Amino acid sequence: MSNITPVLITRTKVQEMLGGISRTTFYRLRKKWENAGTPFPSPVTEIGTPKGGALYRYEEVMGFFRKMKLL
Repeated sequence: MSNITPVLITRTKVQEMLGGISRTTFYRLRKKWENAGTPFPSPVTEIGTPKGGALYRYEEVMGFFRKMKLL
């Protein structure tokens, strides 16, 4: 296994990182965080969406998880 840090991750992978939550639960959590003033990072729009949902920047997601004490 390599020690390469991914640059982009899919929505599906983010859901797995959050304990295998559903797409609906992930949507509701994002809305909850946004309403609380701590929005989840925006998806990447420069690249077409692959199978597995929207793409997110790995470092932004991990920074958000640290900030929210989810790690």
